[in-house]
Amino acid sequence: MANAADKTAVMIENLRDMGLDDEMTEKCLMLIGEKRYAELEKLLKTYRQSLLDSVHKYNDRIDCLDYFTYTLRKNGGI
Repeated sequence: MANAADKTAVMIENLRDMGLDDEMTEKCLMLIGEKRYAELEKLLKTYRQSLLDSVHKYNDRIDCLDYFTYTLRKNGGI
């Protein structure tokens, strides 16, 4: 069975893989340590929404780019 340090290291790696900075990672670990899971869930949901907003923003930009290149091709510009 993994010891507490290994579990913490795995959690830190997961939090960083999600893109959380050091400050947010520490806050998550603190909330976990204090068993404040409702606050942790709210924090992670907020972060998830911000990631999703970024995805939508960049998806809109890609759509605009695709439309622009499509119209250029259609009009003989490319």
